[in-house]
Amino acid sequence: MKQGTFEHEIFIEAEPKKIVDFLVEHTNHPRFHPLIMAVKETIPPPPGVLRRFMITDQLVWGPFHFKITYRADVLKATANEMLTEAYQSPGTYVTNHSTFMAEGKGSRLHETITLKAPNLLFNYAFEQARSSHAELVAQLKQVLETEK
Repeated sequence: MKQGTFEHEIFIEAEPKKIVDFLVEHTNHPRFHPLIMAVKETIPPPPGVLRRFMITDQLVWGPFHFKITYRADVLKATANEMLTEAYQSPGTYVTNHSTFMAEGKGSRLHETITLKAPNLLFNYAFEQARSSHAELVAQLKQVLETEK
């Protein structure tokens, strides 16, 4: 297993609670996440999990296009913090710890992503996560600022 971490930060003209509420509702994610094709909430979540979703991504590897489905859990959601964990077999975990600090007429979103994956999958999975989250925060900003 390998592990890596990356971070993104962006200013969004929206109050922290609005951003957290929007992000916790994973059915909103296809609107701004470049890989997500579909989201379905499953019930009931196990103890310690606030909400559980099944997500389908569309990925590309060279000339190959393929779909993966994985579990995404909301573990913590407060007015200015969110913690989620995604799991996809075989043994790939993505943890997202995001904070939302009020700043001027909006919020500073800071996300820290930690990815753990088997050695053979790590480089591909890490690059997919890093590039998709860079696009994700930019698209999230656009969606939230357009829908004021």
